[in-house]
Amino acid sequence: MSSSSSHKYVFKIIVCGDWAVGKTSLVRRYATNTFTNDYLTTIAMDVTNKELVVDGFNISLALWDTSGQERFSALRKRYYQGAYGIIFVYDITRPESYRNIEKRWIPEVNEVLEDYIPALWATKADLADQRVVSKNSGDRLARRMQAYFFETSALSGQNVNEAFISLSRLVLSKVLTSAKKETNFTI
Repeated sequence: MSSSSSHKYVFKIIVCGDWAVGKTSLVRRYATNTFTNDYLTTIAMDVTNKELVVDGFNISLALWDTSGQERFSALRKRYYQGAYGIIFVYDITRPESYRNIEKRWIPEVNEVLEDYIPALWATKADLADQRVVSKNSGDRLARRMQAYFFETSALSGQNVNEAFISLSRLVLSKVLTSAKKETNFTI
């Protein structure tokens, strides 16, 4: 694929949510197209880079996979600085992970960032028979957050690429719009 620009945009994206909601699995599925059933707790944070072309623009996503454990809260707040997008993740089989998006995660991010693109992603869509949080609930929360919403499955790959590409497109659009505004001035 050729790009309309040799310039590469680098976007820092934070993936946050309660422990064991599938943050690492989502990042791994997107970055390497793999899945493992082995659960490994993320200690503090892990960064994965993914190169892609969106609408002809070269993009490097720096995906910051944060730990969902409370003991890393102060550390996580430092990681949020400079992020273009925040992916808030909950598990459709664990209602507390859904409730914690508004109760814990949004307030934590908003303490540090004022201007970012929010995304709300439900995980484990492949476990429909164990679903506790309805898709309508996710849609309603996304509207309150002014975020876009995807139900995903790292196991099957359902909506994973689409979700990351959509977020990349939104961030790119915002960056390009901001750049235009900065160059359009009158004397």
